Amino acid sequence: MLFAQLKAAKSREAAEGLEGAIRKVWMASGSASIGLLMSHGLKALAAKDYEDALFYFDEVVSLAPHYSEGWNKRSAVHFLLNDYSAALADLEHVLRLEPRHFEALAGLAVILEDLGDKKGALDAYRRALELDPWLEGVPARIRHLKPEVEGRGI
Repeated sequence: MLFAQLKAAKSREAAEGLEGAIRKVWMASGSASIGLLMSHGLKALAAKDYEDALFYFDEVVSLAPHYSEGWNKRSAVHFLLNDYSAALADLEHVLRLEPRHFEALAGLAVILEDLGDKKGALDAYRRALELDPWLEGVPARIRHLKPEVEGRGI
């Protein structure tokens, strides 16, 4: 329901509210322990203490392997540490558990673009935008990559 509403949103303001509601659902682990570990991990991530953030998110994915947001946040830390291989592996878990995770798709696109896979990046950006037409920065990345990947029309 939220995804359909997001896709049909008529304004950026409406989309932001729906994005927030979706993020809230993604963050809900159903476990006080996992919630506490996530809270500590997010605080460490915000403080740019990536070592501690990684510790907490490692614990989350170990204790709750079916909780997609643990994988997603750990992927973000791996990305910030320039460990693209680990980030990609975590994103694979996120998208297996929640194929509609538009933020994970956008993150995948950024990594693929950085690695030079422009076609893969363009595909991932498009998949993310299909789920969230208001995703910040994504239309510009698509406009930039499209001529490189698909060429220019005659």
